[in-house]
Amino acid sequence: MKYIFITLTFAFLFFSDIQSQTVRDFARMAKAKMELGDYKGAVEDFSSIIRLQPEYEELYQAHFGRGYAQFQLGEYEKAKTDFDRAIRIYPNDAEVFFWRAYTKYRLRYRASSEIADYNRAILLKPDYAEAYFNRGQAKIKNRQLRSGCKDLRQALELGYEEAETHVKIHCGEP
Repeated sequence: MKYIFITLTFAFLFFSDIQSQTVRDFARMAKAKMELGDYKGAVEDFSSIIRLQPEYEELYQAHFGRGYAQFQLGEYEKAKTDFDRAIRIYPNDAEVFFWRAYTKYRLRYRASSEIADYNRAILLKPDYAEAYFNRGQAKIKNRQLRSGCKDLRQALELGYEEAETHVKIHCGEP
């Protein structure tokens, strides 16, 4: 009986180590594929990580990474699903809210839905210039010109140079 317990304990530890190594391997391969622009290959590697059911941090990164890769492939519904899952796992990362909002824009969601995600991204990262810029654009689309111009100016103040043109177009001079 003691021998079986020791054997099972050893087997569990051995296979757990293989699984975590495999997760790390897939994560490394997915990152390399993302850097090379092989988003389809990255989706496959992130999917392998998810199938292995890793700890929440790795699971969060896999859903976020797969969502980003799917976004780059134009698979916006799939990307949104992965961003939703990543947010359920870890709702305190500004980047995933930013990308979900941008995905909603591509899917032609109502501007108010995009704005809510940009609000959360800015709450989590108050100096997020690109989130201010995109939120400003969404507010202008939602007929909130004054508030949208305020966001565009904030993006410009934070160093997001693309905002300057949009401030001139929508708001007059910066």
